[in-house]
Amino acid sequence: MPAYLAGQALSVPEDERNAAVRRALLVFAAGGDLHREPTLDDPAVLELARDLETPERRSALQEALSMLEGGDRLAIDPELAWRAYACALLAEAIGED
Repeated sequence: MPAYLAGQALSVPEDERNAAVRRALLVFAAGGDLHREPTLDDPAVLELARDLETPERRSALQEALSMLEGGDRLAIDPELAWRAYACALLAEAIGED
């Protein structure tokens, strides 16, 4: 949850985010049961993380995490934090369907 909350501070254009999430949903659907929860190592999560990644966004996520209570653990591992953010975005999209 901290990565999702911190991710709200990121500047990702809505059309770019939506397109990346749609592509990740296709990868997720190809992976099996749509009612499963995405994991940090899920191919769809990794795809979404790659699609949205920029050095500036990763830095902004780290900065936002450092300000959140409970975000310290994720702030220590930038890769884990970035995948957690992507996983939260995908989980949100799955929950909307």
